[in-house]
Amino acid sequence: MDSSIETRFMVLMTGINTREQQKAALSLATTLRLRGIMSIFALAQGSIFAKIFNERGYEVVSISGFPQSKGLVSRLVRMMKMQSCVQEAAQILKVKGINAVLSFGGFNAWPVLEAATKINGIKIMLFDGNVEISKCNEDFMKKADRIYFPFEAMQENIDYEFYKKSFVAGIPVDREILKAEPADIQTNKRKLLILTCKKEAREMNLTVRELLTKYPEIAKDFYIIHETGDREIAAVQRYYETNRVESCCEMFFENRGSFLKAADIILARPNSDVISELIALKKPAVYLPLPKNKDYFQKQNAVFMAKKSMGFIVEDAKSVNPAVRIRKLYSFINSYLRTEGNMKKNMAELDFENSANRLADDIEKILKSGKK
Repeated sequence: MDSSIETRFMVLMTGINTREQQKAALSLATTLRLRGIMSIFALAQGSIFAKIFNERGYEVVSISGFPQSKGLVSRLVRMMKMQSCVQEAAQILKVKGINAVLSFGGFNAWPVLEAATKINGIKIMLFDGNVEISKCNEDFMKKADRIYFPFEAMQENIDYEFYKKSFVAGIPVDREILKAEPADIQTNKRKLLILTCKKEAREMNLTVRELLTKYPEIAKDFYIIHETGDREIAAVQRYYETNRVESCCEMFFENRGSFLKAADIILARPNSDVISELIALKKPAVYLPLPKNKDYFQKQNAVFMAKKSMGFIVEDAKSVNPAVRIRKLYSFINSYLRTEGNMKKNMAELDFENSANRLADDIEKILKSGKK
Protein backbone atom coordinates (compact mmCIF):
# COMPACT_ATOMS: atom_id res chain seq x y z
CA MET A 1 0.00 0.00 0.00
CA ASP A 2 1.23 3.50 -0.88
CA SER A 3 1.33 5.29 2.49
CA SER A 4 1.85 8.64 0.73
CA ILE A 5 -1.78 8.67 -0.47
CA GLU A 6 -4.00 10.57 1.91
CA THR A 7 -7.16 8.76 3.01
CA ARG A 8 -10.12 11.04 2.26
CA PHE A 9 -13.06 8.65 2.65
CA MET A 10 -13.74 5.25 4.20
CA VAL A 11 -15.95 2.69 2.45
CA LEU A 12 -17.14 -0.50 4.14
CA MET A 13 -17.54 -3.31 1.60
CA THR A 14 -19.79 -6.18 2.64
CA GLY A 15 -22.02 -8.96 1.30
CA ILE A 16 -19.02 -10.83 -0.12
CA ASN A 17 -19.83 -14.52 0.01
CA THR A 18 -18.44 -15.86 -3.28
CA ARG A 19 -15.18 -15.84 -5.18
CA GLU A 20 -16.86 -13.76 -7.91
CA GLN A 21 -17.87 -11.08 -5.40
CA GLN A 22 -14.42 -11.15 -3.80
CA LYS A 23 -12.66 -10.57 -7.11
CA ALA A 24 -14.88 -7.65 -8.13
CA ALA A 25 -14.56 -6.06 -4.68
CA LEU A 26 -10.78 -6.35 -4.66
CA SER A 27 -10.46 -4.89 -8.14
CA LEU A 28 -12.63 -1.91 -7.18
CA ALA A 29 -10.87 -1.41 -3.83
CA THR A 30 -7.50 -1.28 -5.60
CA THR A 31 -8.76 1.48 -7.89
CA LEU A 32 -10.41 3.44 -5.06
CA ARG A 33 -7.24 3.31 -2.96
CA LEU A 34 -5.34 5.27 -5.61
CA ARG A 35 -7.88 8.07 -5.15
CA GLY A 36 -7.56 8.20 -1.36
CA ILE A 37 -10.73 6.19 -0.78
CA MET A 38 -9.85 3.35 1.59
CA SER A 39 -11.90 0.15 1.80
CA ILE A 40 -12.56 -1.95 4.88
CA PHE A 41 -14.11 -5.38 4.38
CA ALA A 42 -16.85 -6.66 6.66
CA LEU A 43 -16.87 -10.44 6.32
CA ALA A 44 -18.70 -13.20 8.13
CA GLN A 45 -16.63 -14.82 10.88
CA GLY A 46 -14.35 -17.47 9.40
CA SER A 47 -14.62 -16.17 5.82
CA ILE A 48 -12.04 -17.72 3.50
CA PHE A 49 -11.56 -14.32 1.85
CA ALA A 50 -10.19 -12.55 4.94
CA LYS A 51 -6.63 -13.71 4.24
CA ILE A 52 -6.79 -12.49 0.63
CA PHE A 53 -7.85 -8.97 1.62
CA ASN A 54 -5.33 -8.84 4.50
CA GLU A 55 -2.50 -9.83 2.16
CA ARG A 56 -3.43 -6.91 -0.12
CA GLY A 57 -3.15 -4.50 2.80
CA TYR A 58 -6.83 -4.07 3.66
CA GLU A 59 -8.42 -4.16 7.09
CA VAL A 60 -11.02 -6.88 7.68
CA VAL A 61 -13.66 -6.75 10.41
CA SER A 62 -15.66 -9.82 11.37
CA ILE A 63 -19.43 -9.74 11.60
CA SER A 64 -21.72 -12.40 12.99
CA GLY A 65 -23.04 -15.03 10.60
CA PHE A 66 -26.48 -14.30 9.20
CA PRO A 67 -28.30 -17.28 7.61
CA GLN A 68 -29.30 -16.72 3.98
CA SER A 69 -30.87 -20.06 3.09
CA LYS A 70 -34.63 -20.28 2.64
CA GLY A 71 -36.99 -22.03 5.00
CA LEU A 72 -38.67 -21.49 8.33
CA VAL A 73 -35.63 -22.31 10.48
CA SER A 74 -33.40 -19.77 8.71
CA ARG A 75 -36.06 -17.08 8.94
CA LEU A 76 -36.46 -17.70 12.67
CA VAL A 77 -32.70 -17.55 13.25
CA ARG A 78 -32.49 -14.29 11.28
CA MET A 79 -35.30 -12.76 13.33
CA MET A 80 -33.62 -13.75 16.60
CA LYS A 81 -30.21 -12.46 15.54
CA MET A 82 -31.38 -9.34 13.71
CA GLN A 83 -31.21 -6.80 16.53
CA SER A 84 -27.83 -7.91 17.85
CA CYS A 85 -26.33 -8.07 14.33
CA VAL A 86 -27.58 -4.56 13.50
CA GLN A 87 -26.16 -3.21 16.76
CA GLU A 88 -22.84 -4.91 16.05
CA ALA A 89 -22.74 -3.39 12.55
CA ALA A 90 -23.66 0.08 13.84
CA GLN A 91 -20.75 -0.03 16.26
CA ILE A 92 -18.34 -0.91 13.44
CA LEU A 93 -19.65 1.91 11.25
CA LYS A 94 -19.22 4.49 14.02
CA VAL A 95 -15.83 3.34 15.31
CA LYS A 96 -14.30 3.08 11.83
CA GLY A 97 -15.66 6.43 10.67
CA ILE A 98 -17.37 4.91 7.63
CA ASN A 99 -18.64 7.30 4.93
CA ALA A 100 -20.38 4.72 2.73
CA VAL A 101 -21.43 1.06 2.73
CA LEU A 102 -21.14 -0.86 -0.52
CA SER A 103 -23.00 -4.17 -0.66
CA PHE A 104 -22.05 -6.89 -3.13
CA GLY A 105 -25.33 -8.73 -2.58
CA GLY A 106 -24.55 -11.48 -0.10
CA PHE A 107 -27.14 -11.79 2.65
CA ASN A 108 -24.59 -11.00 5.37
CA ALA A 109 -24.82 -7.41 4.16
CA TRP A 110 -28.39 -7.10 5.46
CA PRO A 111 -27.60 -6.05 9.09
CA VAL A 112 -24.82 -3.71 7.89
CA LEU A 113 -27.12 -1.99 5.40
CA GLU A 114 -29.87 -1.76 8.00
CA ALA A 115 -27.47 -0.17 10.49
CA ALA A 116 -26.29 2.31 7.84
CA THR A 117 -29.86 3.51 7.28
CA LYS A 118 -30.01 4.57 10.94
CA ILE A 119 -26.84 6.69 10.89
CA ASN A 120 -26.92 10.12 9.25
CA GLY A 121 -24.34 10.81 6.58
CA ILE A 122 -23.54 7.25 5.57
CA LYS A 123 -24.20 6.58 1.89
CA ILE A 124 -25.65 3.23 0.81
CA MET A 125 -24.48 1.72 -2.48
CA LEU A 126 -25.51 -1.59 -4.02
CA PHE A 127 -23.56 -3.60 -6.58
CA ASP A 128 -24.57 -6.80 -8.35
CA GLY A 129 -22.40 -8.67 -10.81
CA ASN A 130 -25.08 -11.03 -12.11
CA VAL A 131 -27.89 -10.39 -14.56
CA GLU A 132 -30.49 -10.68 -11.80
CA ILE A 133 -30.26 -8.55 -8.66
CA SER A 134 -29.74 -10.39 -5.38
CA LYS A 135 -32.50 -10.59 -2.76
CA CYS A 136 -30.51 -8.64 -0.17
CA ASN A 137 -29.75 -5.74 -2.51
CA GLU A 138 -33.34 -5.76 -3.76
CA ASP A 139 -34.55 -5.23 -0.18
CA PHE A 140 -32.52 -2.00 0.09
CA MET A 141 -33.09 -0.44 -3.34
CA LYS A 142 -35.49 2.17 -1.92
CA LYS A 143 -32.99 3.26 0.72
CA ALA A 144 -29.93 3.19 -1.54
CA ASP A 145 -28.13 6.31 -2.73
CA ARG A 146 -26.78 4.46 -5.77
CA ILE A 147 -27.53 1.13 -7.48
CA TYR A 148 -24.79 -0.23 -9.74
CA PHE A 149 -25.76 -2.57 -12.56
CA PRO A 150 -23.39 -4.56 -14.76
CA PHE A 151 -25.64 -4.39 -17.83
CA GLU A 152 -27.84 -1.75 -19.40
CA ALA A 153 -30.61 -4.31 -19.89
CA MET A 154 -31.06 -4.50 -16.10
CA GLN A 155 -31.41 -0.73 -15.80
CA GLU A 156 -34.04 -0.66 -18.53
CA ASN A 157 -36.29 -3.10 -16.64
CA ILE A 158 -36.67 -1.23 -13.33
CA ASP A 159 -39.10 1.41 -12.10
CA TYR A 160 -38.22 5.05 -12.67
CA GLU A 161 -37.75 5.53 -8.92
CA PHE A 162 -34.77 3.21 -9.07
CA TYR A 163 -33.70 4.10 -12.60
CA LYS A 164 -32.85 7.69 -11.67
CA LYS A 165 -30.38 6.56 -9.02
CA SER A 166 -28.90 3.66 -10.97
CA PHE A 167 -25.63 3.53 -12.88
CA VAL A 168 -24.37 1.00 -15.43
CA ALA A 169 -20.67 0.33 -14.95
CA GLY A 170 -19.98 -3.29 -15.88
CA ILE A 171 -18.07 -5.64 -13.57
CA PRO A 172 -14.57 -4.74 -12.32
CA VAL A 173 -11.87 -7.04 -13.68
CA ASP A 174 -8.57 -7.70 -11.92
CA ARG A 175 -5.76 -5.67 -13.49
CA GLU A 176 -3.56 -8.76 -13.55
CA ILE A 177 -6.03 -10.38 -15.95
CA LEU A 178 -5.90 -7.38 -18.28
CA LYS A 179 -2.11 -7.02 -18.13
CA ALA A 180 -1.27 -10.72 -18.53
CA GLU A 181 0.84 -11.92 -21.44
CA PRO A 182 -0.64 -14.83 -23.44
CA ALA A 183 0.62 -18.23 -22.28
CA ASP A 184 3.37 -19.56 -24.56
CA ILE A 185 1.79 -22.75 -25.92
CA GLN A 186 3.63 -24.28 -28.86
CA THR A 187 0.98 -25.65 -31.21
CA ASN A 188 -0.46 -25.03 -34.65
CA LYS A 189 -3.94 -25.97 -33.48
CA ARG A 190 -6.64 -23.66 -32.25
CA LYS A 191 -6.85 -23.58 -28.48
CA LEU A 192 -9.90 -24.62 -26.45
CA LEU A 193 -9.79 -23.50 -22.82
CA ILE A 194 -11.94 -25.38 -20.32
CA LEU A 195 -12.69 -23.58 -17.05
CA THR A 196 -14.36 -25.65 -14.37
CA CYS A 197 -15.57 -24.01 -11.17
CA LYS A 198 -15.48 -25.40 -7.65
CA LYS A 199 -19.17 -26.26 -7.87
CA GLU A 200 -19.63 -29.52 -9.75
CA ALA A 201 -16.16 -29.62 -11.35
CA ARG A 202 -16.53 -33.36 -11.83
CA GLU A 203 -19.73 -32.89 -13.85
CA MET A 204 -17.97 -30.48 -16.22
CA ASN A 205 -15.04 -32.88 -16.63
CA LEU A 206 -17.38 -35.77 -17.45
CA THR A 207 -19.12 -33.61 -20.06
CA VAL A 208 -15.78 -32.86 -21.73
CA ARG A 209 -14.88 -36.53 -21.70
CA GLU A 210 -18.22 -37.42 -23.26
CA LEU A 211 -17.73 -34.75 -25.90
CA LEU A 212 -14.29 -36.04 -26.92
CA THR A 213 -15.49 -39.64 -26.95
CA LYS A 214 -18.42 -38.77 -29.24
CA TYR A 215 -16.44 -36.36 -31.42
CA PRO A 216 -12.73 -37.35 -31.31
CA GLU A 217 -12.05 -35.02 -34.25
CA ILE A 218 -12.07 -32.13 -31.77
CA ALA A 219 -8.68 -33.32 -30.54
CA LYS A 220 -7.36 -33.04 -34.11
CA ASP A 221 -8.47 -29.43 -34.44
CA PHE A 222 -7.92 -28.11 -30.92
CA TYR A 223 -5.20 -28.05 -28.32
CA ILE A 224 -7.00 -28.35 -24.99
CA ILE A 225 -6.11 -26.24 -21.95
CA HIS A 226 -7.98 -27.67 -18.97
CA GLU A 227 -8.36 -26.09 -15.54
CA THR A 228 -9.77 -28.22 -12.74
CA GLY A 229 -9.59 -28.94 -9.01
CA ASP A 230 -7.16 -31.05 -6.99
CA ARG A 231 -9.61 -33.94 -6.69
CA GLU A 232 -10.05 -34.23 -10.45
CA ILE A 233 -6.74 -33.32 -11.99
CA ALA A 234 -5.14 -36.78 -11.93
CA ALA A 235 -8.12 -38.44 -13.64
CA VAL A 236 -8.34 -35.71 -16.28
CA GLN A 237 -4.63 -35.91 -17.06
CA ARG A 238 -4.81 -39.69 -17.26
CA TYR A 239 -7.73 -39.49 -19.73
CA TYR A 240 -5.86 -37.11 -22.04
CA GLU A 241 -2.67 -39.19 -21.91
CA THR A 242 -4.51 -42.45 -22.56
CA ASN A 243 -6.35 -40.98 -25.55
CA ARG A 244 -3.32 -39.05 -26.81
CA VAL A 245 -5.06 -35.70 -26.67
CA GLU A 246 -2.66 -32.79 -27.02
CA SER A 247 -3.31 -30.81 -23.88
CA CYS A 248 -2.14 -29.21 -20.68
CA CYS A 249 -4.07 -29.68 -17.47
CA GLU A 250 -3.54 -27.74 -14.26
CA MET A 251 -5.26 -27.02 -11.00
CA PHE A 252 -7.05 -23.67 -10.74
CA PHE A 253 -4.77 -21.28 -12.61
CA GLU A 254 -2.72 -18.80 -10.62
CA ASN A 255 -2.63 -16.50 -13.64
CA ARG A 256 -5.83 -17.22 -15.51
CA GLY A 257 -5.40 -14.15 -17.69
CA SER A 258 -2.48 -15.73 -19.56
CA PHE A 259 -4.57 -18.74 -20.56
CA LEU A 260 -7.64 -16.64 -21.39
CA LYS A 261 -5.56 -14.52 -23.75
CA ALA A 262 -4.03 -17.57 -25.41
CA ALA A 263 -7.37 -19.31 -25.99
CA ASP A 264 -9.48 -19.09 -29.14
CA ILE A 265 -12.68 -20.22 -27.47
CA ILE A 266 -13.61 -21.02 -23.87
CA LEU A 267 -15.91 -23.60 -22.31
CA ALA A 268 -17.03 -22.39 -18.87
CA ARG A 269 -19.63 -21.95 -16.18
CA PRO A 270 -21.18 -18.46 -16.50
CA ASN A 271 -20.11 -17.03 -13.15
CA SER A 272 -20.04 -13.23 -13.07
CA ASP A 273 -16.23 -13.08 -12.86
CA VAL A 274 -15.85 -15.38 -15.86
CA ILE A 275 -18.20 -13.41 -18.11
CA SER A 276 -16.63 -10.10 -17.05
CA GLU A 277 -13.13 -11.35 -17.88
CA LEU A 278 -14.21 -12.80 -21.21
CA ILE A 279 -16.00 -9.61 -22.21
CA ALA A 280 -13.00 -7.50 -21.19
CA LEU A 281 -10.72 -9.70 -23.31
CA LYS A 282 -13.29 -10.07 -26.15
CA LYS A 283 -13.24 -13.87 -25.98
CA PRO A 284 -16.11 -16.06 -27.27
CA ALA A 285 -17.37 -18.83 -25.03
CA VAL A 286 -19.78 -21.72 -24.72
CA TYR A 287 -21.52 -21.53 -21.35
CA LEU A 288 -22.75 -24.58 -19.43
CA PRO A 289 -24.82 -23.20 -16.54
CA LEU A 290 -25.64 -25.26 -13.49
CA PRO A 291 -29.34 -25.74 -12.73
CA LYS A 292 -30.96 -23.09 -10.50
CA ASN A 293 -31.05 -25.32 -7.44
CA LYS A 294 -27.23 -25.45 -7.52
CA ASP A 295 -26.50 -21.89 -8.64
CA TYR A 296 -29.36 -19.43 -8.95
CA PHE A 297 -27.62 -16.87 -11.18
CA GLN A 298 -25.68 -18.91 -13.76
CA LYS A 299 -28.63 -19.65 -16.04
CA GLN A 300 -29.70 -15.99 -16.26
CA ASN A 301 -26.11 -14.94 -16.99
CA ALA A 302 -25.77 -17.49 -19.79
CA VAL A 303 -29.15 -16.63 -21.35
CA PHE A 304 -28.19 -12.95 -21.36
CA MET A 305 -24.85 -13.62 -23.06
CA ALA A 306 -26.52 -15.78 -25.71
CA LYS A 307 -29.31 -13.28 -26.40
CA LYS A 308 -26.80 -10.48 -26.82
CA SER A 309 -24.72 -12.65 -29.20
CA MET A 310 -21.72 -12.67 -26.89
CA GLY A 311 -21.55 -16.43 -26.44
CA PHE A 312 -23.49 -19.69 -26.65
CA ILE A 313 -25.52 -21.55 -24.05
CA VAL A 314 -25.87 -25.31 -23.62
CA GLU A 315 -28.51 -26.38 -21.11
CA ASP A 316 -27.68 -28.55 -18.10
CA ALA A 317 -27.92 -32.33 -18.47
CA LYS A 318 -31.32 -32.60 -16.78
CA SER A 319 -32.97 -30.05 -19.07
CA VAL A 320 -32.23 -31.54 -22.46
CA ASN A 321 -31.60 -34.93 -24.07
CA PRO A 322 -27.93 -35.88 -23.36
CA ALA A 323 -27.16 -36.72 -26.99
CA VAL A 324 -28.69 -33.43 -28.18
CA ARG A 325 -26.74 -31.55 -25.54
CA ILE A 326 -23.38 -32.97 -26.63
CA ARG A 327 -24.23 -32.36 -30.29
CA LYS A 328 -25.07 -28.71 -29.54
CA LEU A 329 -21.81 -28.33 -27.61
CA TYR A 330 -19.83 -29.75 -30.55
CA SER A 331 -21.67 -27.52 -33.01
CA PHE A 332 -21.04 -24.35 -31.03
CA ILE A 333 -17.35 -25.07 -30.52
CA ASN A 334 -16.90 -25.49 -34.26
CA SER A 335 -19.15 -22.63 -35.36
CA TYR A 336 -17.61 -19.85 -33.28
CA LEU A 337 -15.28 -18.81 -36.13
CA ARG A 338 -18.30 -17.76 -38.22
CA THR A 339 -19.65 -15.55 -35.43
CA GLU A 340 -16.45 -14.52 -33.66
CA GLY A 341 -16.25 -11.08 -35.27
CA ASN A 342 -19.82 -10.20 -34.35
CA MET A 343 -19.41 -11.45 -30.76
CA LYS A 344 -16.24 -9.43 -30.26
CA LYS A 345 -17.95 -6.32 -31.60
CA ASN A 346 -20.85 -6.77 -29.17
CA MET A 347 -18.50 -7.30 -26.25
CA ALA A 348 -16.43 -4.24 -27.15
CA GLU A 349 -19.50 -2.04 -26.79
CA LEU A 350 -19.76 -2.89 -23.06
CA ASP A 351 -16.38 -1.31 -22.22
CA PHE A 352 -15.70 -3.70 -19.32
CA GLU A 353 -12.02 -2.82 -19.18
CA ASN A 354 -12.91 0.53 -17.60
CA SER A 355 -15.49 -0.77 -15.12
CA ALA A 356 -13.40 -0.28 -12.00
CA ASN A 357 -12.60 3.31 -13.02
CA ARG A 358 -16.22 4.04 -13.94
CA LEU A 359 -17.39 2.77 -10.56
CA ALA A 360 -14.64 4.63 -8.71
CA ASP A 361 -15.47 7.89 -10.54
CA ASP A 362 -19.11 7.67 -9.52
CA ILE A 363 -18.41 6.61 -5.93
CA GLU A 364 -15.98 9.51 -5.52
CA LYS A 365 -18.53 11.95 -6.97
CA ILE A 366 -21.23 10.80 -4.53
CA LEU A 367 -18.89 10.90 -1.54
CA LYS A 368 -17.69 14.42 -2.41
CA SER A 369 -21.05 15.94 -3.25
CA GLY A 370 -23.29 14.10 -0.81
CA LYS A 371 -25.91 13.85 -3.56
CA LYS A 372 -27.81 10.79 -4.65
